[in-house]
Amino acid sequence: MTCALDGRAGGDGMNRGWHGGTEDETVMKGRTVILIALVMSATAALAGCRSGPAPRYYTLDLRPSGSARPARCALRVDRLDAVEPLSRDGILIQMSPTEAEYYASDRWLAPAEGLVAEKLAAEFGTAEGKPVILLAGTLRALEQVDFPGGAEAHLKLDAALRRPPMSRYEEPLLRKTYEARVPAEEPRPAAVVRALSKAVEAVAAEIAADADRLAGAGG
Repeated sequence: MTCALDGRAGGDGMNRGWHGGTEDETVMKGRTVILIALVMSATAALAGCRSGPAPRYYTLDLRPSGSARPARCALRVDRLDAVEPLSRDGILIQMSPTEAEYYASDRWLAPAEGLVAEKLAAEFGTAEGKPVILLAGTLRALEQVDFPGGAEAHLKLDAALRRPPMSRYEEPLLRKTYEARVPAEEPRPAAVVRALSKAVEAVAAEIAADADRLAGAGG
């Protein structure tokens, strides 16, 4: 972004005084005020150049899709962590197998793992009187992946399913990596976030099916 500052003031007619005095004093006062105004304008303009566009914040679509309700158990999100690249609030772009960056002004409204946990909980719903299975895991990818001509949303979750009161340090009933890729309508943040919401829904349906299988087998 280039900021051009062009402050020119001419003024043989600046001869009006505020506190009386000679014409020379009045001219000097006028020139001083103009100089101060130019300096202040330049400072404000340069600050605007440095600040860049205002940030835009995104969240996953937290409305339940209705496709991931377990039938035999109540599935609860216990705890999700995230790998270090997802600890920033910027939306991550995998530009190539060896190059990545973040959107400069497009950010997550909350920590990535918190948004995914909330979306999963919305997908699983609530169920009373059924055996409870707890989900814990580590979010390894929540990103835009570029390819020639477009982009896709990529979600990867290392998950573990346990029955309470099992500790997270005990061997789980199931340990599995879930992964989903959903094409984005265009390589822009809003479209990618919509596709990531669909990716979480796809993973939630897989997790619900596995939890139902464990519940049906007696865990």
